[in-house]
Amino acid sequence: MTAAADPAADLLRWHRALLHRYAALHEGNLTTADAGLPAELQRWLRGEAPLPERVARARAADADVRALRGAVQNWPTVGPLARWRRLLADLAQNDRERDLLVLLLGEALSPRAAAALRLLSGWSDSSGIERSFVQALLDPLEQEPEAAAALLRADHRWARLGLVRGLNQTEAGRLAFVHVAPLLLAWLEGGAERAVRGDRAVAVVPAERLGSPRPALELLHDDLDRAVHLLTTSQGALRAVVRAATADDVRLLATGLAQRLQRDLVVCDVAGALRRDPHTGEAFDGGAVVDALERAALLTLLGDGLLLVVGLSQDEGGRSLEPVPLVQTLAELPAPVLLEDAGGGEGPSLAAGLARLLAASPLALPFPDRVARTRAWLICLPVAEEQQPILQGMAAFPLSLAQIDELTQAIGTGRYTLSDRDGLADACRERIGHRVGDVAQRVTATATWQQVVLPEPVLAVTHEIIAYARYGEQVLNDWGFAARYHYGLGLTALFSGPPGTGKTMLAGLVARELGLDLYRVDLSRILSKYIGETEQRLGRLFEEGKRGGVALLFDEADSLFARRTEVRSSVDRYANLEVNFLLQKMEEYSGVVILTTNFADSIDEAFKRRIRFHAQFPLPGAHEREQLWLAMLPAQTPLEDEVPFELLAEAYEFSGGEIKNAVLRAAFYAAVAQGPITFELLDRAAQAECHERGRLVLRTASSLRW
Repeated sequence: MTAAADPAADLLRWHRALLHRYAALHEGNLTTADAGLPAELQRWLRGEAPLPERVARARAADADVRALRGAVQNWPTVGPLARWRRLLADLAQNDRERDLLVLLLGEALSPRAAAALRLLSGWSDSSGIERSFVQALLDPLEQEPEAAAALLRADHRWARLGLVRGLNQTEAGRLAFVHVAPLLLAWLEGGAERAVRGDRAVAVVPAERLGSPRPALELLHDDLDRAVHLLTTSQGALRAVVRAATADDVRLLATGLAQRLQRDLVVCDVAGALRRDPHTGEAFDGGAVVDALERAALLTLLGDGLLLVVGLSQDEGGRSLEPVPLVQTLAELPAPVLLEDAGGGEGPSLAAGLARLLAASPLALPFPDRVARTRAWLICLPVAEEQQPILQGMAAFPLSLAQIDELTQAIGTGRYTLSDRDGLADACRERIGHRVGDVAQRVTATATWQQVVLPEPVLAVTHEIIAYARYGEQVLNDWGFAARYHYGLGLTALFSGPPGTGKTMLAGLVARELGLDLYRVDLSRILSKYIGETEQRLGRLFEEGKRGGVALLFDEADSLFARRTEVRSSVDRYANLEVNFLLQKMEEYSGVVILTTNFADSIDEAFKRRIRFHAQFPLPGAHEREQLWLAMLPAQTPLEDEVPFELLAEAYEFSGGEIKNAVLRAAFYAAVAQGPITFELLDRAAQAECHERGRLVLRTASSLRW
């Protein structure tokens, strides 16, 4: 028989041949509900009578069935017609399974076939085919009743994968009508993408649309090799749970694996199945997840794809999903299955439960450190050597590999440009998505290192801080110190000294030098009078700070890190608990924390022991004050010639902050007078600053001049 031009026509011929075989054998006994086999046929089966004429007609019909079964092998293997071959020639494991699909498909596709079935079965108003009648059609002589009945049990793989519906009827004595999955009909008509159009929980990316492997996959080369090895050893039925920082990283790995295997990628979004319905306002329950997974598994099976189940690690609003129905759907799927376990949560997730029940192999994608992020930026976006420092600076943002891949693609399309560093940095912050801003305020460092006038001991500590940040990963990870010391490895620094000596300014400069955003913690949003709420807010602060990869600044830290007191009341006990909790979080935190205080002696000694760097900021001496007066004046400021800054430094024992205020005040004096800043205006501004702060002016800079 030649290749079929219209598989649907052959399928209906096949369907009619099955009905003809049954009708020929049961002629004259079709309207009696409990007739069973005619007596004439029973005598023939026992060898007591010759072959009835109707059996001869049934054998002719059976020959047509066998011929049409053979024609399936010649159906096209490419194009839309290949889906028919995929279903009937490749996925059905025996002739009886093929006959079952033909019966159900014929009933669904042809009104005439459905009418004939209703006439033969006697169920004129049924939807689908009554289960016992299907068995009679498959085995009209009851020669292999157990084999035919096995196809119609709820534990058959067609039923578990959702291909045949209506087999899960468990009530005794109740009729069950079976039918083919509607998704299968849509797939036969228009392919996988047509079948899931508008489905919020299932998406399909055909193999031909996955594109060529992206540069980012070079960094996942070893992980992909391991996945392919697991696939080989599992004989194609890979079950793996992928643990990663973000769902996008899991998707990237799945995309790379599908590209290597040249398979479709089918994504089942569990969270999408549970999302509230925008039309009715009703929330989907766990049954929606099972339904979505059945659809996704069926498409994976039909398209020879790879199934990725996502949304398993997200908070589902307190709903408890029973993983057993999901396992029943996935257990015998002859295709690779990847379970997403993203976000790095501490507690058990649905993904972890499914992984245990499926005996899934673990695949871990560690979050890239700064060295790996730098390499990822440079691999994903090859640029000229002079532009590489820009990408190296972006590596300070704790982005996942998938996020870096997405950003570099956006740069390649012109959405972002390397020349707009601030815009690119904002894009990085947007993708990090931390919520440190709920309890802290971002500090933008406007000062420059040229404005910094600090004594040598403070500068030495500053250089140590920067060196620790830049070489910390090499020393701690590559040299093994992190394995030896499990906590207290973060970068913590205490800047203490009188107000206005540059503590906060230096914190901003250090953070900018390290390429980190600096957030000043708002203590009014942290401290609470309610028991336990302060600890809860602190825990959220450190968790979000870790996720965002930001530097935390505790200004006036003595109010939060104060010494623990003797317990004389419940208030003292709970206050000490807050300090103990903060001490624990500080030890666990792996990021940058900078504390500033005017009263170092008020800081609890336990904190001081755990702070890695301590810089004491003294009030500037006369030489430092002279440098500060000059450093506070921008280059474009109109200034009279030869201003004796040494006299201002000698007359007023100001801190750096007070000098900044005096210079700004003098600038406004000059603007009002429409002239340059003069020595006299600076002296006048310094005197005004002293009066505002309640200081007695014993001598002015002008008096020293003469």
